[in-house]
Amino acid sequence: MKGSQPEDLKDSVLFRGVRYEWICQSCVRITTEKGFVIYTDPVYLDKDPPPADLIVISHHHVDHCLPEFVAPIRTERTKIVAFHPSYIQYCAQDIKRVRTIKMGQTIELAGVRITAVEAYTERGFHIKGEGCGFLMEVEGQRIYFSGDTGRTKEMMALKGLDVAILSVADNIGAIDADEMVEAVKVLHPGLFIPVHYTPPYEPEPEIKGLFATKDPRFFTKRLDPRRFVSDLKDTGIEVALLRKLGSLPGQA
Repeated sequence: MKGSQPEDLKDSVLFRGVRYEWICQSCVRITTEKGFVIYTDPVYLDKDPPPADLIVISHHHVDHCLPEFVAPIRTERTKIVAFHPSYIQYCAQDIKRVRTIKMGQTIELAGVRITAVEAYTERGFHIKGEGCGFLMEVEGQRIYFSGDTGRTKEMMALKGLDVAILSVADNIGAIDADEMVEAVKVLHPGLFIPVHYTPPYEPEPEIKGLFATKDPRFFTKRLDPRRFVSDLKDTGIEVALLRKLGSLPGQA
């Protein structure tokens, strides 16, 4: 059973004219004032999700890249970018209007300037060279979506961020919340959006068959995002306390 949801969690946050919503795991929906819609690593969508203008896919793990969650938000105008060709072929299947991006490369797609940033952890399943994060420049904002990564030298080299969307937990401790807090302090974005955790009002899943699961919560641990408000007190960084809008099978 779900626990009660904290009243201070919001469905969305509006930051400098751009709206941010946390759908599930590392999936954030970014909507500009002009109605341009970006999804990061779409999994477990909310009800009647608006179609995407741009989808970015950081890596191939099932809690970030599944074709059944790309198809419902994809139209003839949707552009998709991913780090590796196989990720696009798996998630998008029809590879029209898609692009791969090399590490450190900058491309422009659907009017968005996109740069691939290294994403890896010192231990665990996130190996350097297998996935990436994305620095996106849209509507005058510099938005960093980290993918699954620890604090890296490449991340710490980023400057002038308006928004940082960072994974903050995983099930083996390779992505550590305390470490990500220190990273946010250095990055010093205007807005910090924590993702990739199980909300405190949801139970830990019962996993059978280990990695046969597609339940994204298995790859994280429970965490209360309100801790980041006190962690980042007096830094001038706004913390987005967002309610998860997407539902897993069997959830309301």
